[in-house]
Amino acid sequence: MSALDDFRALLEDRLPVAWTKAAAADDTETLEELAASPAADEVVRLVAGAGWLTPEWPAEYGGRGLGPDEAVAIRTELRRWRIGNVTSAIGTSWVGPAILKFGTEEVRRRLLPPIARNEALWCQLFSEPEAGSDLAGVRTRGRRDGDRWILDGTKMWTSRANLASYGLALVRTDASVPKHAGLTTFCVDMSTPGVTIRPIKQMTGDAEFYEVILDGVVVDDSLRLGDPGSGWEVVRGVLAFERTAGSGAGAAPPGSVVGRGIGELIEHFAAGLGPVQRDEVVRVYIESRIVELNNLRGAVERVSGRGPIRNGAPYNKILQAEHTKRLQQLMVDLAGMPALARDPADAWTGANVWAYLRVQAKTIAGGTSEVLRNQVAERALGLPREPDPTRHTPWQEVVG
Repeated sequence: MSALDDFRALLEDRLPVAWTKAAAADDTETLEELAASPAADEVVRLVAGAGWLTPEWPAEYGGRGLGPDEAVAIRTELRRWRIGNVTSAIGTSWVGPAILKFGTEEVRRRLLPPIARNEALWCQLFSEPEAGSDLAGVRTRGRRDGDRWILDGTKMWTSRANLASYGLALVRTDASVPKHAGLTTFCVDMSTPGVTIRPIKQMTGDAEFYEVILDGVVVDDSLRLGDPGSGWEVVRGVLAFERTAGSGAGAAPPGSVVGRGIGELIEHFAAGLGPVQRDEVVRVYIESRIVELNNLRGAVERVSGRGPIRNGAPYNKILQAEHTKRLQQLMVDLAGMPALARDPADAWTGANVWAYLRVQAKTIAGGTSEVLRNQVAERALGLPREPDPTRHTPWQEVVG
């Protein structure tokens, strides 16, 4: 039997009957309901405990040690069954691969197995009030004190910091060199004294993002990821993993980062569409398929070890983010007036309106479309780099 056959056999044998029936029928609405139910936690524990949540990771770190093709097939099956979510994905798909690439053997054995088992959730402590699109401009300071570091600063827009056991922090440890050269990354235990977490309320009414204050936070040098001064390389790797992992084509209920998929739109609205509306639906459907195929190709190349430019991460992230905004806009447009003045009992339209509001940030989160277009121009097409007068200036001269 193949790894995929083994995985399916486990799911069919151990999951609730309602879940297996919904998966067999591709009943996405029921799968979403089950994925949001208390039973989902036990399902994720079952899958993660057997290494299936991180199928390409080596077995000694909690994975299955599968090759590229088998790992992609397993991850596709996880999405189809709606097992796992963005909360665990920060560790399994973004930070975990960076630890595999940049971490010492001690750090890998200490931090990766809890991620693989879904016991330790992660967040990214990157953006700051004065450093977002220009992430190399972070001002959080790291001061070395023997075998430990003292961190002070403020991080913004940190997804799910309230749930995270650890955060990967980008910190300035040397202000005497240009901004990209003086950065270091640290794995910060979020329960450490001096870490304060404050929610940021969104226009959806939710608080998925948090402000995180680091006030004299002590981090052991063993939890440094990469060499001092190599933080920019680490962060670029993490962002490439994030951009590749994020998808605008999937369907998800309120509380996640996307919205309903094109298939559900067609099923719900098809009977009442006019010619112009049908044309628009077809256009979005074609775009959705392109996103799906690009994601599949990128996943195969990523687990094969190819770099982010070659595997198309910047192109795919731009397309995914802009596609999901168009898709959710179309959902609201087709709903008409009920989307503007909706009946509280109309759960379908309520979910669509929530998704429309939520996805407005998709072209900003994980790298703005404007910044990513610059990457495509400069790194893939070889066009001249955009001028940055601070790029080669010591950071202490930039901030005064």
